Amino acid sequence: MPTTPIDLTHRGRTLRGTRHGPQASRGTVLFAHGFSDSRIGPGRLIVDFARALADEGFAVLAFDRAGHGESDGSFFDVNVPDELDQLAVMAGTVDGPVHLVGHSLGGMEVATLAGRQPHKVASLTLWAPAAASADEVAQGKILGRPVGPADNAYPFDVNGQALGPSFAQGYDAYDPFEGLSAYTGPVHLHHGESDEAVPVAYAHRYAQLWPQAELTLYPGTDHVWSKLPARQALILASVRQIVRTAKE
Repeated sequence: MPTTPIDLTHRGRTLRGTRHGPQASRGTVLFAHGFSDSRIGPGRLIVDFARALADEGFAVLAFDRAGHGESDGSFFDVNVPDELDQLAVMAGTVDGPVHLVGHSLGGMEVATLAGRQPHKVASLTLWAPAAASADEVAQGKILGRPVGPADNAYPFDVNGQALGPSFAQGYDAYDPFEGLSAYTGPVHLHHGESDEAVPVAYAHRYAQLWPQAELTLYPGTDHVWSKLPARQALILASVRQIVRTAKE
């Protein structure tokens, strides 16, 4: 299936992405990657998923958010409110409703976007949505470690990337579960039962908020579906759910 480089401008920054799939598609999917990740995904997870959807006739848009991958911006300045605005602009490039899919922090963010713009969402698929991050920040932590000042002199270290204070500050007025009930369309939740980054209890909380949600759990599976059988099952199930939704 063909891939096409795409980009858009948001607040003076170029956000670079890839469009997978045929020009004449049966629907458009927008994928939101995780924290400190990119549109490729861990172990090419997003690419493999996009190709599987493209084989079913869907177009898949996957952008690097600002400060990630090939997009402009600094990782130091990453924060959730800005990323939510970026995702809204990405979704706005599509005429009509879009299937939203997100992993980890991207899953938490597209869930919020669905609550804010329910008319724009054809379906919602969340892989290990990282609502735990809000509780962590409230405890003065990021990724299980104390945040500290996270300023220019002492930035927070995320795998060798410097993260500034705006990330934690972005949670001051943000509740990942607020307003979600405004979205009443299809919801597909997927979570590894051995997720070391986001406890599976958060998937159950999302499922309680959306009575229509389908929750699929993966025994012995971590945050990034790093074992082949579980990863294959995740991709197959998610593709089937989106195909089914498109037929309804």
